[in-house]
Amino acid sequence: MPIHDSAPFTMDPQLWSNLPNHILEHVLVFLPFWSVLRLQIVSKKWRQYLKSKCFSSKWPMKRSPPDILFIMVTDCWQSKSVAGYNSSLNKWHIISLSHFSPMETSHGFQILASAGSFVCTEDIAWPDRSLIVSNPMNRSYRKLPPMLDMSSPYVVGMIVDSDRLGYRIVVAQDGESLISQYYDSKCDSWQMNVTLNRKVAMLAGMTSVRGLLFCLSFWPLGLIAYNVEATSWEDLQVRMPTSISSPHVVQYNGDLLLIGGLEEYGQLASIRIWKLDLLRKECIEIEEMPDHLFQSFMWTVNGEQFSCIGEGGLICFSNGSMPPMSLMYNMRDQKWGWLPPCPLHEHSPKTHSRNSSSPLGFPIKPCFAMRA
Repeated sequence: MPIHDSAPFTMDPQLWSNLPNHILEHVLVFLPFWSVLRLQIVSKKWRQYLKSKCFSSKWPMKRSPPDILFIMVTDCWQSKSVAGYNSSLNKWHIISLSHFSPMETSHGFQILASAGSFVCTEDIAWPDRSLIVSNPMNRSYRKLPPMLDMSSPYVVGMIVDSDRLGYRIVVAQDGESLISQYYDSKCDSWQMNVTLNRKVAMLAGMTSVRGLLFCLSFWPLGLIAYNVEATSWEDLQVRMPTSISSPHVVQYNGDLLLIGGLEEYGQLASIRIWKLDLLRKECIEIEEMPDHLFQSFMWTVNGEQFSCIGEGGLICFSNGSMPPMSLMYNMRDQKWGWLPPCPLHEHSPKTHSRNSSSPLGFPIKPCFAMRA
């Protein structure tokens, strides 16, 4: 007798609750990180398992290639959430500030640095404005002890020490000389560093490569590095391109990349990527944004500056239009593509104002095992 699909198939709602634990656990470790985050609010049983060492040790082994989440923060982001771009799904997610801080404030929150699955933030809601380190994936937080004598503004770098299951943070302040201090999560304390005894003007953001934190300085444009083990700074004296705008450094496969725009007659003419050869002290050009993409990307902001972040062979470019336009370059495939619109700005008016600032971005590698 033939079987006819005359009625829609319905799943027994008790199916999941009746599954043996070992089968349920096997299914959950294959889920993408965003599904895991959402499942944490489904039931107490699932939440306990998803936060267990058993799950956190198995989940990363099933992710190939690993997920990368690009967090975007702009001047007009909603007060209690940020946006995260999921590179695997080509999709944006809204993430509550409760994933980053135990105090969900509507103002004064800013992300300073990220490394691995950790994010370092500052929140003026804390009386002493202490830094907070969190893992947004498992909602673990650590309020760091107050820094030693240092006033803002400062540049923050972060590096994960996987062997020690910890992290280190460097806070640097420029001026007539470079002064800095570093924090070790294993010691839970700050220590002052040897200074770089020359006038330094630092560009925001540090990038970690092979135990070193690299940062750009300007006037003139240069590269400096912080050695985490030696706790010391070095001026690398690399020959940089001339007339470069919006310079950034990112890492790819253990190499350091310089990204910036080249100017002609005072106008931004192209966006290029160089590999920094630290032995030869020179830059080698390896890629240029295609002209038709460059024209669309920069036209909306009338030549305004841009920002970029990189992780796992992906480089995300964002401009200062409202809403921001974002491009992704895949280093492995050597392909360019537009990102979908960021949902935080769906209701924001479009503008070509030169006062708009480029969004700040921070990459995260989702991991549930590492706790702040």
